[in-house]
Amino acid sequence: MQSHMHELWDELDLPEEYPQLEEQSILNRVNATLDAPAAPKKIGRKRLLKRSLLLAAALVLLTATAAAVSRAGVLELFFRGDTSQLEPYVQTALDTAENQDYRLTVGSCLYDGQNLYAQVTVEALNDRAAEDLMSNRVIAETHRAFWGEEMVNGLLESGSTGPCTFRSSLSQSGNLDTADRTGSTSSRELPNPTDHSRSWQIDIQFSSYLGPMEHPLRFWVGFMGEDCAVEIPLDDVVESIRLTPNAEVTCNPYTGYRGILREFILTPTSFSIDAELLEEPDESYYSSFLDTAEDSFFLRMKAGTILTRMQLGGINDQLDTVVDLSQVESIIYGDTEFPADGSAPFPAQLPDNLYPFTCTEIVPEGYGDFRFPVEELCRKLGADYRWDEETQTATATYRGVTLTMTVGEDYCQVNGEPVDLDYMVSSSRTVPQYIVLEDGVLTAPVTLLEYWSLDYPYLRDADGSPTGIMLVIP
Repeated sequence: MQSHMHELWDELDLPEEYPQLEEQSILNRVNATLDAPAAPKKIGRKRLLKRSLLLAAALVLLTATAAAVSRAGVLELFFRGDTSQLEPYVQTALDTAENQDYRLTVGSCLYDGQNLYAQVTVEALNDRAAEDLMSNRVIAETHRAFWGEEMVNGLLESGSTGPCTFRSSLSQSGNLDTADRTGSTSSRELPNPTDHSRSWQIDIQFSSYLGPMEHPLRFWVGFMGEDCAVEIPLDDVVESIRLTPNAEVTCNPYTGYRGILREFILTPTSFSIDAELLEEPDESYYSSFLDTAEDSFFLRMKAGTILTRMQLGGINDQLDTVVDLSQVESIIYGDTEFPADGSAPFPAQLPDNLYPFTCTEIVPEGYGDFRFPVEELCRKLGADYRWDEETQTATATYRGVTLTMTVGEDYCQVNGEPVDLDYMVSSSRTVPQYIVLEDGVLTAPVTLLEYWSLDYPYLRDADGSPTGIMLVIP
């Protein structure tokens, strides 16, 4: 059975390895660290609070090693597409700090006004420190006081980082709230540069767009202490498109909820939306996950193409595909199109199948192998679907990606390349999934939808259980 914590991990698209820790105690402690609830009626803040909960819970479960090159630049580590426009904003030869045991170095970083992306290295300066660093003991022991023995043992076994390893704070932060002063930090370990050093890619996300900052960010690792913080300048920020329409729009295209769009900021690597609902929904709106249909925006490019948030990898206000802002004609939010030059908005005209819609979802006992009816989804999505009765094979194409699914197989072909359909039960155990034909309906695992750049949160009832309906976000 996939637990709720595993669902959070999957929802944030974090590495597959995570420890099997006692969930309720972790969530209790995560909740205890949240200083205050989100401001009412602020869509961006409510989404951030929910995402922060998810991120904090997932970070407690630790990050795993990624197959990346430790010396790779920050752009190659974080982004897809043409990153050349970002190169002038990449900082290198940054600050270092050390004590008698360790040296902390920031190799390179990029600041987009809302997120700091960096590659950092910790080097041991003596044999004892090297043993503690490479065995993960120095990281594990940092967590003992707050998280206890179970966390320490989990970190020693996994060799991963926990929530207390990487810390940051904006110096001279003035009136910024806690989320903006410290940011929300996630990490992914890179291959070790040497036998006495370790490297990570670091992503620090602030709760709102800050833009250029006069004072630097202080960054340190927990086991070295804040006295060994390095300073990262935040005064050089990538360009952005900033719209302040204060216009009434449809904030949630699925529910039809209306609101006021105060501000929309788009950078090549992120977005920030400040919108306020005209009427606050009841709590079931959030507990059912209907609010995930918010922030549906599109970019109309000068070449005439339309890009959706999901096509750009838009999760948690970040993009993993770099946007060339000079080629953006307009930003479409909900049902309204806003020209990038700030001229008057007008009603948007987009196909209905670009907006969030619902589709049947098959929820097996134990919640393990979530599935979707292939033909129904393709029809609603506008994907090309073909069925070969003789070979019992379906071929579905969307956004240039073709999925070939044959009944009874435990793999799928993605653009002709076989991909296993294994389902991860735990960090050390997987079970096969299959393409199934039952009562004339072909079904496949929902994870295949990621190849089409779709988000697919399942809707919950009042008890938090799946309703058998998923919200598809193209």
